[in-house]
Parts: sequence; structure tokens; C-alpha cells
Amino acid sequence: MTRVSSKFKFKTTSDFNIIRKMFELSGTEWSGPVSPEEFADVLTNNIRQYIENGGKIVAYYVEDTTNSTIVASTFVKHVKGFYKPANRSNAISSLPDPSLFGVNNITALLISFVFTHQEYRKQGLAEFCVSSAIEATEEEIIKQKLESSDDSVVDNFKKMSIVDGSEHLDKDLANYYLGKEYVWYLYSGVNTYYERFGFHAYPLDFYAAPNTLLTEESEKVITTMIQDSESSDPSQVKHSGKKLKLLSADNPADQEIVQFILQNKELDIVTEINKLLTHSELQGDRKSSTSLTNLTNILAMSKPGSHTALSSITESNTVGAGAGLSGGRRKSSVQNQTVPKFSLKPTYLEHQWNAFFEKEILKNKGETTKKFTNIQGAIVTNELQQRSYYALWFMLKGQFFIIDMGEMQFQGTQPPVNGRRRGSSLSGINELGGFNFQDLEILVLTALYVAKQRSPKFDKVYTSVVDTPSEIPDPIMFDFFTNYLPATVKENQSESTKVEFITDAAHQIGLLPMLKKFGNNKPDFELDFLNSMVFWG
Repeated sequence: MTRVSSKFKFKTTSDFNIIRKMFELSGTEWSGPVSPEEFADVLTNNIRQYIENGGKIVAYYVEDTTNSTIVASTFVKHVKGFYKPANRSNAISSLPDPSLFGVNNITALLISFVFTHQEYRKQGLAEFCVSSAIEATEEEIIKQKLESSDDSVVDNFKKMSIVDGSEHLDKDLANYYLGKEYVWYLYSGVNTYYERFGFHAYPLDFYAAPNTLLTEESEKVITTMIQDSESSDPSQVKHSGKKLKLLSADNPADQEIVQFILQNKELDIVTEINKLLTHSELQGDRKSSTSLTNLTNILAMSKPGSHTALSSITESNTVGAGAGLSGGRRKSSVQNQTVPKFSLKPTYLEHQWNAFFEKEILKNKGETTKKFTNIQGAIVTNELQQRSYYALWFMLKGQFFIIDMGEMQFQGTQPPVNGRRRGSSLSGINELGGFNFQDLEILVLTALYVAKQRSPKFDKVYTSVVDTPSEIPDPIMFDFFTNYLPATVKENQSESTKVEFITDAAHQIGLLPMLKKFGNNKPDFELDFLNSMVFWG
């Protein structure tokens, strides 16, 4: 731990008056469009509401005892997560490992709002505050686990971590067991600074769609579709075949849809993280590093008559008619998962944390800003293809992000027996395995429109590569953002409409997701992270 002057004392508090002072301090630089006092009031009320709704967040700070000034601060938030242990052996065994059944619920520990008083910087106080907060949190967790251990249980935590015949705690053993129940994480705005505490970086790539894509013509189309969705008279609808629905924060029905989307996201994560086998020739770059690419997508990306992605798997490498059995058999590329997996759980409680902050921070910035801050996402429905796609968005770090995109997966309903189906060549796209870029374009343009109505300073909308629709292969989404979207704008457009593909978000956006193992201060560990901006909190 960093050594600092004896006049600085590390403390923790649950006093909301002190918490407000901590946010007022960080608000001197982070308050954005509001005053530090307003910033402090909003976040203090946010924490109070979060705790009342069942969440846990602990405030830590460093005080200058000579004048009772808060000089550094941070918060540790306890959120839900998933953990899948690695398959420990490739050997065939008749005894299955029960620890590998299903996915484990764990607690993720988020470090946030790390700030140092401007007059006390370059004294190691931020490092002292963060390292002390980590140590205090881990000691408290170990203490609680020891106290809650049931002596009647053979393999309880106390028996497994206390040295035989003594009361001495084996810290290495305790950290090993708790490392499967707790994981630290944060979103760094200072690049790899947190590696000194044992955090390992998991960088994300982003698409940055400029507001120049929203031309007068496209904005008119979006506003007309919004008016159509709000109209109760079918005769007044101007755009048939497509419907655009905005998701409002104050509409209970819309919030049920948001919860449904988050539940589907959770199901996808559990399915993905539960995989123990991987095929090196089917491995994709989406989600985790062990994700298997959908076979339909592989075939769709292959040219007809070419050496397809599957042919190397299904064909033998025979060298002639006289080849032996061993010569015609290729080595299997199926491998056991040897790295544990981790993911956060997309809960409605964490979603509301962002929603409350967003709503309160901009509530006094005019009626238009207030109205569009209430819009959390949109759904576009293509009636001809019978498909719906959604997008959720938030203001994060003073910038506008699409935090999730995907297809709405509703339970299918049968058409009426004598119902007449409207004929359309577009309906065949589903059977052909194609994708309609226009629906995705509407979602991106709607996000740009909402961002513009909130504040003119939102000149871009960011979308991470892992938050695009999982049904659509990455190369196709890359083509959509970098080629299709700019091409929809007229060539005589004077301003640049290029969608930037950002591969260094740590510098360009100031955002770098990082993880740390419990009780481990070295960043060279192995842990597969299923990342997403929907987890931001």
C-alpha cells in the first residue's frame, strides 16, 4: 500500500451528508451541464434510492485530519454476476465434476467515482484510497464468510481456510475460494493506471456514428414515424410496413419491455458462459473468446461453390486410395474450456441506476431535453418480414451510447385460419438468411435524433462491437456501419459522414473495462470476460 503523510486518514461512511460532500468534490470537474451542488444532490439521492431498492454500495474516503477536508474518495458497489469454472482436465473420466454443472451466481465489486482534491494531487492519495478500499472490502468479506460458516457443514469456508490445529487464516486459501465468488471490475478513464492494483484490461472496439448522418430528409422520416406510432387513427399513418416505437421511462408497459429485453440478454449470457467445449474452427470473435459462431452464419458468409468454412471439418485429409485409416482421419479441433468465464448480470436495478441519474441531471434543461431524456430506446418493426429490432441507449461519461441492440424474441403466434397474408418479396429474406439494413439504419438514426434533441453537444453516437445484434455476424455489422450508413447520405453532403471504427477507446473515448481477481494484486491472470456496455453502472 502507498505510504502517505500521517495526517491523512482512510475512512468509510454511510452518512449521506458526508456522501454528498464526496460527490460535491468530484462534481467540481464531473458535473457537466449542472453545478457541483446539483450533481451531488442527484447522485446522493441515486445512492439512497439504490440502497432502498436492495442494492449495496459503500463509500470510502481519505480525510486531511488537520482541517477535516475530504481529499480523495471512491465507492464500491456490489452487483450480481455469473461465473463458470474452467474444465480442469482434458482426460476422460467416469466421474463428472459437479462444480462444472450450470453457472454460478457471484458478486461483482465495482470501483467507481475515484477522485482526488485538486489541491492534494501528486501525493499518491488516489492510490492510497483505492488500495485501502480494496483491502477493507476484502477483509470485511472474509470476516463475514468466517462468521457465517456452519460448523455442521463439512466443507464450510472456515474449515477450508483455517490452518489445521490453529486459528490462523491461510490467506492464500481464502483468496482462492473467494476468487470464485467475487470479482473486481471498473471502467477506467485513465487508461491502464489501475494495473498497479492488479486490474487486467479488456478493451472494447466502438463504432462512432456522427450526427451528420441525420440529414433533414432522414430526420423528417424519423419524426413522421414517431408521429405515426403516437396516432390512434390508422388513416393518418404515412409509413406503412414499418412501425417505430419509442420506449419511455415513465410508461410501465415500456418498462416491462425493457425488463423483457434484459431478461433475454441474461439468458443469452448464461447460455454462452455455460459452454465448456469449443471448436477452434468454428470459434467466432463475438462475446467471449470461446464463443461458437452460428453454423448458419458461417454458411451465409461463404461463396457458393467455394471451399466453405465447414468443408475442412467434414472432409478427411486422404492422400490416396491406399491411405491407411490413420492417414484419412484429421485431428479433432474440439477442446475443453480451460479458462474460467465471468460476466455481469444485466439487471433492471442497475438499469434504473443510470435512468435515474440521467433523468435528474437534465430535468431542468428545458422541456425538449426533459422529454427526450425520458426516451430510453426504440423498437422498429418490419411488418413485411415480421421482425422487430430494438436499441437501448444512455448518456454515459457525458457521451451518448447505444448500450444494446438485437432482435426482439417474442413467442410466435399463429395467424388466423382464414387470414390473408400480404405478399412481399421482402418476406423471403428471412428464409434466405439475409438481413435488412434499413431497419437497423432506422434505429441508429433514431438514436442520433434523440441525442440531438437532448443536447447539441452529442455529435456522435457510440456503439460497441459486442452490443450489436448477436444474430448478425461481425463482418456484416462492420459493413453496415462503415459502408452502408455513410452511403445512404447524398454525395453532395459537405460534412463528413464517415463512421469511425475506434480500436483505442481507452484514449479516444476514455473508456477501458478492467477486471481484478479477488486477493490478487497481479494483472497477469486468465479470466474470460463476456463484456457489454449494458453493464455500465
